[in-house]
Amino acid sequence: MSETDSTAGPLTAIAVVGNINLDIKTSRVAAVPGIMADGETSIEEIYETVGGGGANTAAAAAIMGARVHFTGCVGDDDAGRRLVRHLRSLGVTPHVTTVPVPTGRSIALSWDNGHRHFISSLPNTARLDLQSVDVAALAKADCRHVYRADIWFSEPMLFGGNTELFRTSRAAEMETSIDINWDPRWNYGLDGGDVRRRIKAVREALPHVTWVHGNERELLFFCGSQTIDGAVRVLADWGARAIIVHRGARGSAAFADGAWIEIGPSPVQRVVSDTGSGDVFTAAFLIHGRLPLDERLREAGRAAANHLQGTPNYIPRLETE
Repeated sequence: MSETDSTAGPLTAIAVVGNINLDIKTSRVAAVPGIMADGETSIEEIYETVGGGGANTAAAAAIMGARVHFTGCVGDDDAGRRLVRHLRSLGVTPHVTTVPVPTGRSIALSWDNGHRHFISSLPNTARLDLQSVDVAALAKADCRHVYRADIWFSEPMLFGGNTELFRTSRAAEMETSIDINWDPRWNYGLDGGDVRRRIKAVREALPHVTWVHGNERELLFFCGSQTIDGAVRVLADWGARAIIVHRGARGSAAFADGAWIEIGPSPVQRVVSDTGSGDVFTAAFLIHGRLPLDERLREAGRAAANHLQGTPNYIPRLETE
C-alpha cells in the first residue's frame, strides 16, 4: 500500500462527498422503559449542529487544520443556506448543489448507556448524483484523497454512481475511502433480496476503494460474518485494499498489506459529546495520510477521545440566528 507521501504532516487537501443536514442533538437521556411510553422526559439541553457523516467529517478535518472540499446537496431554504455558511466559517470549501426539496434534519438521541439512535429525514441527500461531483475540479484543487460518506442515502450514487466516482478519482491519482455505515433499511426487516441488492451495489465499488471504514457491528452485517476476522477476509476477497475497523472503547484495528494491526483506545476522562466521534476518527485518519499506519490510527484515536471529552468539540454548535 502506498501512502500519498512518506513524510509527517497533514495532506495538502482532501475531498469529502456525502450528506449534510441539520442535527438536533440531546444531552444524555436516561435509557429507562418509560422512555417509550406516553409522557415527557426532561433533559439538560437540546441544541443544533451541522449533521451528516460527510459534513461532520469535513468540519472536523478543517478544524484540525486540513484544507477540505465538501460536495453535497442542500435544499433551497434557510436551513440549507445556514449550513453552508457554517461550513465556510469553519474553513471548509463547499461544492454544493441546491435542489428543490427541504434540507434534511436528524434528531440524534444519546442514551446514558452509550447507545444512540438517529431519526432522520434526508430528502436533499437522496438527490445527490454523479453530476453533483466534479472530480476534475477537486483534482485541480490539489485534493489527493476522496472520501465517500453516507453511501446508502442516494440511490443514484448507490447504484452505479459510487463505483464511477471511485474509478474516476483513482484515474486522477487520488486515494479513495468509503464508510460502510448503517443502512437504515436494515432496521425494517425488508425482503432479503432488497438488502442483498443494496449490499451488492456497494460491493461492486470496492475494487476501486483504497480504504474501507466501518465499525464492527456494521461490517459484520454488511459481510454476513460472525467474526471481524471473517468480515475482513470477505472485504479483501471483494476487492478492498485495506480495512479500518472502528472499535469504540476498544480502540481500532486495520488490515493492510496482509497484516492485522490493533491499537488500544486513548483514555477518556469524561464523555461530553459522543455523537460524531466516528466521523472525527475518520477525519483525523484522512488528514494524517503521510504517517505510518499504526501512528495514523493512534492520531485518529486521540482525536476521537478529545472530541468525546469536548476538548475540543470538532463538531461545534450552530450559532443562533
